[in-house]
Amino acid sequence: MVSERTPLAAVGTGVAVLTVVLLGLNLRLVFGSASALLTEIRDAYHLGAGSAALLTTAPVLCLGIFALVATQAVRRWTVPVVLTGCLVVVLVGTALRGTPWWPVLVCGTLLAGVGIAAANVLGPILVRLLFPHRIGLMTGLFTAMVSASAGIASGTTIPLDSAVFHNWRMTLMAWALPAALAVAALSLVAVRYNRFTRTAAAAAHPVPRWESGVLRSPIAWAITGFMGLQSLLAYSMIAWLPTIYRDRGVSAENAGLLLTALSISSIATALTVPILAARLRRQSALAVAVAALSVAGLVGVLGGSVGTAVVWAILLGLGQGGQLSLALTLINLRAPTASTATSLSTMVQSIGYLLAASGPLVAGAVRSATGSWTAPIVALIAVMIPLTVCGWLAGRDAPVIVHP
Repeated sequence: MVSERTPLAAVGTGVAVLTVVLLGLNLRLVFGSASALLTEIRDAYHLGAGSAALLTTAPVLCLGIFALVATQAVRRWTVPVVLTGCLVVVLVGTALRGTPWWPVLVCGTLLAGVGIAAANVLGPILVRLLFPHRIGLMTGLFTAMVSASAGIASGTTIPLDSAVFHNWRMTLMAWALPAALAVAALSLVAVRYNRFTRTAAAAAHPVPRWESGVLRSPIAWAITGFMGLQSLLAYSMIAWLPTIYRDRGVSAENAGLLLTALSISSIATALTVPILAARLRRQSALAVAVAALSVAGLVGVLGGSVGTAVVWAILLGLGQGGQLSLALTLINLRAPTASTATSLSTMVQSIGYLLAASGPLVAGAVRSATGSWTAPIVALIAVMIPLTVCGWLAGRDAPVIVHP
């Protein structure tokens, strides 16, 4: 029997594309679905704002703390096998949220966050392994699914609860179904990919390994700063944008739709920015452009009228979709090998998401201290300065060099 010449040929193009779509889709459904039902959860368990925040802030912390799990796991198993395990963890954690006990709901959410943390790191690596000549296109598709997933869950959870399940616990549990589909797809990819790696043709595709030297690379730190600061802005907006406009008199339903507008608009830049980035030798100007979109959106939120809120939400979505997709694309563009890409992805996402988790907390604390949203929004605008600097440096045509 003649062995396949490439991982993509071994896996199958259709299966590989479907797997990338399902993987990206499952990396934010937990966030959006919990956020949509937060009022019902607080009422059911008589929770304060701090306790309820565990369901939204704690998973973001997991993204940073447990990203290192991925690099440890790929020392023993292939990337598709580890990703399959990650989605099994997401599946179990998501299903546990349907139990009638608050501690189990929290544990299930945290468990799903652990699985998502490791899958975040390995998602771009899977794209690199399967689509080495279509990194821009497939990173765009992957990022578009990640960007859209929170909005999809946020926008459809309440209708599903009202029209189908009539029970918020069952509705939360139902979001395990997309994870089950992803597990099935990844299992097939893992079997076929492992069969490929046992052939002679796999010699040119070594198993990724952790390279600690990435921590000494200035380019790696620039990408990390860009990723962390854009995530800080993104999670601050997810947490507080509806509240900002509710405090200005907008109804709860319309305020929630602003996040949907933000999420949908992010798909446009998530799809296009990686394709442009892959065709350019330098991505510095592109980084400045997507940062400028977020600045325009924040300035609009700060000084614009309530009637134009959707415009500023769309601008924020365009900026955030472009920033996230560019950050993930830069991981592969700047890393000369799969091992370096794995190490760089771990560094970028572990440190980046730990930084991001501080955004919603600090913004809320400043709002409480000042009694106004002006200071938090101005602070987020100021964050765009170092983000732009990091993006400019990360966009230079220079690889991440790892010295032993």
